[in-house]
Amino acid sequence: MANRVKQAFNALSPEQQDIVRARRFSGARSPDEWIALLRPIADYDRQADDTRAGGGGFFERRYAKKNDVPNGLRAFTMPLLPILREDIETGTPLELWVDLTGPLQHGKAVRHSEPYKKGPYRKVVDTFYDDTWFQARAHFADGSQLQFAVIDHVRSQFKEKKNPRGKIKRKTKNKKKTEMTVTLTVKNRLYAPAAGARNLPKQKLKPSEKHTKVTVGGTLVAANVDAVPQLESLIELISGAYERVAPARRKKL
Repeated sequence: MANRVKQAFNALSPEQQDIVRARRFSGARSPDEWIALLRPIADYDRQADDTRAGGGGFFERRYAKKNDVPNGLRAFTMPLLPILREDIETGTPLELWVDLTGPLQHGKAVRHSEPYKKGPYRKVVDTFYDDTWFQARAHFADGSQLQFAVIDHVRSQFKEKKNPRGKIKRKTKNKKKTEMTVTLTVKNRLYAPAAGARNLPKQKLKPSEKHTKVTVGGTLVAANVDAVPQLESLIELISGAYERVAPARRKKL
């Protein structure tokens, strides 16, 4: 029987195949160009996930596992693109930096604890990882600029103990929190600071001579290290940023 997942992979363009292999991409394109590039990859990933879940033979499942695309593309990036397309200024590119390689890598480790004892465990070591896996910057038709980032913070805890029979047992437990930050920069001649916005965990308003910069953010506890945050959480933050400014009143001529 033909390997349908491999056939689907081979049907991708060389650039799309490189994205599947590398699990990362970046650049500046229009939202429609991003959708045209990434939608076939998302369709391939959907077929590969169905196969990995038991929808194919042994070799198909092994190929799908080897050439898997993490769900951040299909569940987060793709649904966001049509939303941004509605407000981006025509002819202005959307800048994306997406890294789906995962947080548990040496290069993403930011701190290690000294070994310590805890309960029955004679050695415990905590390693902390920061993974900025999604960043975007867009210019909207009203002249405002929107930037946002999604950052996974992971604590990986290694534990070692010796049971009464002298056998050493080791295990590792990972916990993840996802931080989202949105920065909105607007022109003062078009917008002014507004009162009455709802409180958010992280919020800052910084006016300057020509622009006002609004930064909002929040943190979500993830169910597991592979969990993808709900897109609605980011949309709520973008809405919260816009709540902090209002169209400036213009003098009548």
